[in-house]
Amino acid sequence: MAALVRPGVDVSQLCKDGDQLLAVGELGRAASLYMSAFRTHAASTVAHLRKLNSGLSGVIATLEGWLDSCGENQPAEGLNKGLAAVFLSTLCPNNLSATIFKMESLLQSGGHGCEEIFARCTALLEGKRHPHPQDATHMVLEVTRALACLFSEPHSVKGLKLYLKAYRTNKSQTATLVSSRQAQHLPKIVKAFKDQLLLIHPSLIFDSECARTTEEAEKLDVETSATIIGFLLAISPGSAEVQELHAAYLFLSGRFWDSAQVYSAILHGRYCQKTPASLTDKSFEDTPERTARLLTCRAAARLSAGGRTAEACGDLGEAFEIHAATARIYFQKRFTDHGTGLVARKQLRQQAERGLSAYRERVLIRPDLRSTEGVELLDPVITQLQTLCYLEPDGGGRELRVRLAECLLLRGEHKEALSICSQLAAAEGQPSYQNTVQVLRGYARLLSDDAEGALEDFQAVIVHNTPHPSSCVRALCGRGLLRMMAGLNYLTALDFVTASMLQAQETALSVRCLVPWNYRGLLFTVLLEQGRVMLEGTGGHESKSGSSEDSEKPQKKDKDRSGTPAGVQSLAALLMELQPGADGSQILAADALYQLGRVEEAYRLLLSVGPTGPRAPILARLALLQLNRGFLYDTNQQLKKLIQCGNTSCLRPLLAVAQQKDLALLQGHCHAAAKRSLEGSPQEGDVREAVAYLSIAIIASGGEAAESLLERARCYARLGQRKTAIFDFSAILKVHPKHVQALCGRGFTYLMLNQEKECTRDILAALQINIDMVTKDILSLKDTARKLVCDWLHQFCRANLSDILLANSVPCHEEQLSNAFIIGGALMGTDCRDPRWHLLHVDTLIAKGEIKEAGAHLFQVFGQEPRDAVAQARVGVVEAWQQNYGSAARRLSKLTDKDSSSLLFLLALIPIDQRKRVAQAAAQEASSVSSGGQWDHALTFLNVAVQAAGNHRLQYLRQRAACLAQLGLHERAIADLDRVVQKHSAPDRSCPGDCQVWAEDLCRRGRSMVLCSRESAALEDFSRALELHRTQAIQCVEAGLGRVRVAECFLRGALQHYGEQQRDKAWTMIEFGLAVDNENTELRRLRSRVKREVASPCNVN
Repeated sequence: MAALVRPGVDVSQLCKDGDQLLAVGELGRAASLYMSAFRTHAASTVAHLRKLNSGLSGVIATLEGWLDSCGENQPAEGLNKGLAAVFLSTLCPNNLSATIFKMESLLQSGGHGCEEIFARCTALLEGKRHPHPQDATHMVLEVTRALACLFSEPHSVKGLKLYLKAYRTNKSQTATLVSSRQAQHLPKIVKAFKDQLLLIHPSLIFDSECARTTEEAEKLDVETSATIIGFLLAISPGSAEVQELHAAYLFLSGRFWDSAQVYSAILHGRYCQKTPASLTDKSFEDTPERTARLLTCRAAARLSAGGRTAEACGDLGEAFEIHAATARIYFQKRFTDHGTGLVARKQLRQQAERGLSAYRERVLIRPDLRSTEGVELLDPVITQLQTLCYLEPDGGGRELRVRLAECLLLRGEHKEALSICSQLAAAEGQPSYQNTVQVLRGYARLLSDDAEGALEDFQAVIVHNTPHPSSCVRALCGRGLLRMMAGLNYLTALDFVTASMLQAQETALSVRCLVPWNYRGLLFTVLLEQGRVMLEGTGGHESKSGSSEDSEKPQKKDKDRSGTPAGVQSLAALLMELQPGADGSQILAADALYQLGRVEEAYRLLLSVGPTGPRAPILARLALLQLNRGFLYDTNQQLKKLIQCGNTSCLRPLLAVAQQKDLALLQGHCHAAAKRSLEGSPQEGDVREAVAYLSIAIIASGGEAAESLLERARCYARLGQRKTAIFDFSAILKVHPKHVQALCGRGFTYLMLNQEKECTRDILAALQINIDMVTKDILSLKDTARKLVCDWLHQFCRANLSDILLANSVPCHEEQLSNAFIIGGALMGTDCRDPRWHLLHVDTLIAKGEIKEAGAHLFQVFGQEPRDAVAQARVGVVEAWQQNYGSAARRLSKLTDKDSSSLLFLLALIPIDQRKRVAQAAAQEASSVSSGGQWDHALTFLNVAVQAAGNHRLQYLRQRAACLAQLGLHERAIADLDRVVQKHSAPDRSCPGDCQVWAEDLCRRGRSMVLCSRESAALEDFSRALELHRTQAIQCVEAGLGRVRVAECFLRGALQHYGEQQRDKAWTMIEFGLAVDNENTELRRLRSRVKREVASPCNVN
């Protein structure tokens, strides 16, 4: 051996340090220093160690321990086992540990010298005569020799036998040595044993690459299979490949349950993480093919073990779903070749049927109609059916594919279902399941937005000569859904009624499964509404049904069957099945049973409705049913509960359903109960209860019970709900316009609302029908109300009579005065002591022209010489008719101060000619009394003259203005003169008389204006009068205020205009003032000043 020399390192020092460590017993560190020295200078180190008297054996033992160890005992950093083996061989030639290490190193480097290594191991083993089974060195030589033999003779089983021999000798130590010292060669070892197993058991072949057999190949005995499996599991427990071999062997051995557990462990990935990367084969990667293979094999194990049929079918379905080709191959190996293929198919079919049944059961117990709960149960069913189709040679029979299409459709995979159904429908010469295929294709088309194609399929099934019952029911539901989407709600209900009468449960299942979830709520509502329409027989469907040509014949057929209460009851049962908690369907069912005469069943059904349902509709029906059965006490109890609910409007839908005789009974019963509540002195609670009973009676009569409406209106009036009372009174009058009590009731209610016009209108209408009854009702009112009604009637009659007199001349026709006679008679009937009513009657007689009757009645009531002025005025009107104008004027003049408005009315009662004569007589009387200075008395006569004269009263207005001026009532005088002045037209200079009169009127008004401190307006009148007729104006001024005072007024006006720089107006005032009083010095001085200022060009103020 050549000396190893590393310059720069002191070998002797390393050896000394090693000696010191050896002396204290630290063999490992000492051996490391010796190895470092050996690496620096081998000869010096070896020579030093051989000189040691003791301790060399410890160093050799430490080196052997390093070589024999497998990782837990290693040399120091920078040193390796190869150097230790050389060092050990140098110190101790033919050392067994060094020799074994060298042989293992040669095998790891590529298997060079395998024959020599095999021979050397054999020689070393033979040198040990009686080796102990637990001798580690012996076992190392055994496995090393086996590996060398495997490498030297790869196609021989000799090396495998040597492994098995060593394994049988000491299983644990052999497995440990192989997995630790030969870890690099484990894949080759495992592959060799696997190939032998496949030769022994060809059915264990995983794939086609492993399927190679040679007749001349040497094979191990069959009995060694268990030992091989055990050996492989011992040396590579985490290998998925070995585990799969183990599972397959267990299956072949009949240990099916253990085999299934091993397959489950592989599928769950328990060995993948433990397997070293060097042992992983590409064929055993987690691929779809491998997963399908493992699932199929596990399914075979589970099915063979028994009791795990569902899991086995699930594994098969999953395997075919992942990789159908691989699953089909291994199904042949594990099932068909073992005679369990038919059993597996049968189990798959049974599991699919169970799954479909479970789905249907889940669907029928869904709490919510729109829920899709339970569709996940179809996933394994679809998988199992698809597996069966894969296993069939022609892709599955027609029945199997129909079932698969149905499940796909139920799951929501309508496109796949449509593809399958289209293929099945296109197949010629196969008429089986034709109706089912068409129905399924119809629903698939509907979900694919092909409504026209779906309708064709549904129609084809319905009109088929011998339709399949379930398919026909589904087709009816589908067509009904399409009709609902098109707005044909009544036809929708007809289809579902027909379907429910054929097969109720199948119809419910079709709605829950095949109708899209977002249409189910609307469908339920439509069916409920149309069921009510059918039951009530409103006939509102005719316009819609006539628009669908293809449904005319089915409609005629359904009218005899579906539109009857029996059909509605079937529909209601369907709705109760679809939504058990819905109260509308239960009420509809009860109504249908009632119409069918099954009163007891309807009563029990209503009693079964939970407390959360609407109580009012149920209580109303219970009351009607109990009344029909003759249980009056129960009827009263139900009605009281209904009244406590406070919702009697629920009775309206009952009108179209209940029989007329039952409604009549209910109306009479409730009206009598209301009457009982109002007996005596009812309190507010009693009145409200009576209102509730009357409301039920009115609803039961269809709103036509006039007596009940009248009583309820009166009750509302008592409760202060006057507008509601008016509504009830109006409802009566709408049907019976001449109902006196309703007219009076509404009129008196308007009275409480202080609505005079409406009250008067209704009372008058009632008076026109029956005056005695209305008078009696008016007398029944309280004093305040009676007085107010009479006052309103009197005011209305006065206004009406005034309007008649304004539009017509007296005497008037009798028909024009009919209302006045009626009201007057009624008022006198209510209180004959009130003089107003008698005066109204007298006025009406006068307006009619019946003067004698008017005078007789007047004298009868007020005497020959009435003291009251208004009565005397009527006497004056009568005297005017009798051409006694002076006396008439005197009597009428007494009214002017008290009621001037009545004077106009009374004068209107006198014909026009007589009225003029009365005006003349009044004017004469005024002149007569005024000459004696009785200006107050003269004013009353002049008032009569002015009112009676009409358009010819200018003379009387001047006369009254003069009288007013004498009395100092200048404002009223100005008002009369205003009216006189307004009558004058533009002045005509050719007619000095008109100008003279006009100037006089202006001067008179100017005088009153000055006295009323309205000087500016008065100056305008004086100025205008001077312009019209100066002479007459000056005479009037002299007769009135005098020249001096009027001139002073003009002076003040001129000064005002002058101060405002209005010289033109000031000049005009000055001129008029000087015209009145030429001697007024102030006016002259002011005129001179104005003249100078106008003449001067530079006038500066």
